[in-house]
Amino acid sequence: MSNVNSLYRCILKNGLQRYKFKNSEVRPSDYQEKPGKKGVSFVFRSKEQMTKARGFIVTSEEAIQENKETLSHWTPNVYSWGGYVDSERKHVMGFFEENLMQINTYVIDIDCSKERVSSNDILLAGMDLGVTPTLIIESPNGYQAYFVLEQPSFVSKVNEFKSLRTNKAIARSLKLAFSTKIEGVDFGCNPFGIFRFPNEKNIVFYEPENVFDFKMLMTWSMKVSDDHQQAQQEHYMEQFKTSDFKQTQTSWFRSLLNQTDIRGGKGVLGRNSAVFTASLACYSSELDQDACVELMTEFNDSLAYPLSGRELRKTVRSAYSGRYKGASAQYIDLLDEQWGSGDMRAESANKGVWYKFAKPRNKRQKSHYSEWRTDLIQLIEQKATKQQGFIQMTRKELIKALEIPESSLKDLLRLIKEDGYVTTKTKPGRNGYTRLWTVRSIVLSLLNERKSAYLKDKEALISKIPMIQDILGKETDQVVNKEKL
Repeated sequence: MSNVNSLYRCILKNGLQRYKFKNSEVRPSDYQEKPGKKGVSFVFRSKEQMTKARGFIVTSEEAIQENKETLSHWTPNVYSWGGYVDSERKHVMGFFEENLMQINTYVIDIDCSKERVSSNDILLAGMDLGVTPTLIIESPNGYQAYFVLEQPSFVSKVNEFKSLRTNKAIARSLKLAFSTKIEGVDFGCNPFGIFRFPNEKNIVFYEPENVFDFKMLMTWSMKVSDDHQQAQQEHYMEQFKTSDFKQTQTSWFRSLLNQTDIRGGKGVLGRNSAVFTASLACYSSELDQDACVELMTEFNDSLAYPLSGRELRKTVRSAYSGRYKGASAQYIDLLDEQWGSGDMRAESANKGVWYKFAKPRNKRQKSHYSEWRTDLIQLIEQKATKQQGFIQMTRKELIKALEIPESSLKDLLRLIKEDGYVTTKTKPGRNGYTRLWTVRSIVLSLLNERKSAYLKDKEALISKIPMIQDILGKETDQVVNKEKL
């Protein structure tokens, strides 16, 4: 990839020095570093070393370029400082959230089967959501999608790290939004942590022009937050603070302690999260810490795969550290989705709070316009061929396929032209038809066309291998390796 060298500068956003402070081999003699504070990035040569914090600290883009062939992981967001915990300078320290200097990119880790989710699916999901990734990296267990900011977001201690909290909310919204489109989004992964280092072998998509304005992304995040009822969850948290309400009295708390099959796993909230969430509920309910340890020990013993006693006590101590006010509604919902049976959501945060829900569609006489629109989009994207990207049907065929009255179909086709996602072309007359596209079906068609062209070129090249092999054999007596070619 020709522009991979510019990729690192695109991500780092001048957070590091351009050249090494000492022993630079490429720095021009008259070069002056741009003003402003410079930070550090942590890099690692293998996943095994990364898990043991065996890495080194880089302070310049030049050092990144020098080591790019041997790096496996890095921190794309810049930290204020870094250090080593040992005299041999092998184990690094300093990559914690409060030490972040500037946030350059949000990263979503996607653990998935590549047979079920491809990089094209991630791109199409981004187009549906209005946030197409800047970069997609392939990993052994899935993908990592980078959303690079146009200008870095600087982290400060003002208002108890308000800027950091805002960035974390945006990162959470990205995860929530993409989880509605594709499977495997890892909610437990730190969006500002350590990720795979991008190189020519693992980059499957990169568009340097596709960067994000922070304010626009923040506005988008607020809309996603509303869609996922996070405002309602924050309301619940306010109710948790009242003196007459205790989290340990809720049905979700009782339901959680009755789960016995909770275990650890990549991309899911496991035993530690369950114990931590339940302990936070005990802390907010003013339960004595020793009593909480007893309760959590009883819960842990009931698990099919329990934690060690040491790990359990450590988790309870963390919950009682005073850094948290109570169990988060977000984590309660996630634990319920992954391990619960729906009981955790059965009881509202306080008595007397009731909600009116809309009747299911199959129990209503009429469907809403948004439901007809969804039906039509699904029909197009299921039936459209990858070569053409559209469907072509008569009006009668559409009425039958959608099970929609003719008058409603006319209204639907008239209204759908206004939202821009579906395009229609109608030919009137006896042999008339309606041709329909969606943005997704067209993009998928273009991606398929691009892939077909690549495969065609590859086949043409392979067909010439015997001739090339014969020529090279005569000149050098070497055998051409088809894989490398």
